Amino acid sequence: MNFLVIILPGIILPFLVLPPAFGFNDMDTRFMENAKNFYQEKKYDESILELDKILEIEPENVDALNMKGSILLLQGKYVSSLQNFERAASIDPNNFDSINGIGNSYYFLDRYDDALDYYEFILKKDRRNADALVGSGNVLLKLEQHDDSILFFNLVLERDPNNLAGLQGKADALLATNQYGPAMRFYEKILEIDLDNVNALNGIGNVFLELERYDPSRNAFNIALEKDPENITALLGLAEIHFLEEKNIKSHKIYERVLQLDPDNTKALIGDASVLVELGRIDDALEYFDEALELDPTNQAAISGKDLILEDKVGDSLDLILIVTIIGSITSVFSFIVVMFKIRENADLRRRLIDSNEQIEDLVYKMMKNMAKKESKPLNKEIRN
Repeated sequence: MNFLVIILPGIILPFLVLPPAFGFNDMDTRFMENAKNFYQEKKYDESILELDKILEIEPENVDALNMKGSILLLQGKYVSSLQNFERAASIDPNNFDSINGIGNSYYFLDRYDDALDYYEFILKKDRRNADALVGSGNVLLKLEQHDDSILFFNLVLERDPNNLAGLQGKADALLATNQYGPAMRFYEKILEIDLDNVNALNGIGNVFLELERYDPSRNAFNIALEKDPENITALLGLAEIHFLEEKNIKSHKIYERVLQLDPDNTKALIGDASVLVELGRIDDALEYFDEALELDPTNQAAISGKDLILEDKVGDSLDLILIVTIIGSITSVFSFIVVMFKIRENADLRRRLIDSNEQIEDLVYKMMKNMAKKESKPLNKEIRN
């Protein structure tokens, strides 16, 4: 049996390619070989077309369904991928490739509990199943349970020290816990096995980025992009380097490129929003923070970024009120009221004004008292006369 391997960030996706005598007729074998060749050339749509030819003849061909699901997963079409794996599992409920595929699809759909349920189902039957162990480790890594995730990756590497997904997962977990030296060694080991491994190159780029060594970080990301010009992780890394180097226009262009490739990428939305703040495009930045929060309402970076913008807006408005108050004319009172109502009517700012209400009321009181004094002066003069 031969395995064709797909590696996504931290996840290994094998699909089983059976030799002709093991269940495929000659035509199916030709279509499968064509699908493999197109995949290796990164012609994923063409590969799926060849698999569809098999499924036209044999709608319940589990291997073709699994391979199609894996390619769809690689393309980021997670729902379609899930449907193919579920179809395969309904035909063969004990097919671990199908069940792992369901778990992987749920992982990328951020449904981590569901993903763990499917990995656990496999591990109850085969506690050494490398794909289920790696999948479980990846979920725990996402949930920031780093020590537990490393235990799963270690189980894989004890049995197979060169397992690329296990090496990648452990390296990523070490990086997440600021263990830069060990993380670097694991990324380098991956490159010894697979010189063109883009995930390892990105990992090295991120290690150097955390260490604020921007030149070697940039080099690693650029090499990754030579191998995969549309690699989002590498593009995000370069955009962040430019931002940290205060090259905001370059950073903005790269973030916009990422958003063309993946409009729902929250990291790009938040990163670009931060750049737009530096460029003085506050309203555009606020819009990007809002988009990020629509996709991930609990994202702390987006919440903090939006709050900072709104605080600045309230601060600017209060400064304007103070300036107008000092003038002390009839026009200033009118302006003061207009500005105050504009702030109060702004839905985005209303929440931020809770702490400012007492200050505003105090200003109104002082202004009106000041105006009362001015109006009383002519009257006093008349009385004296």
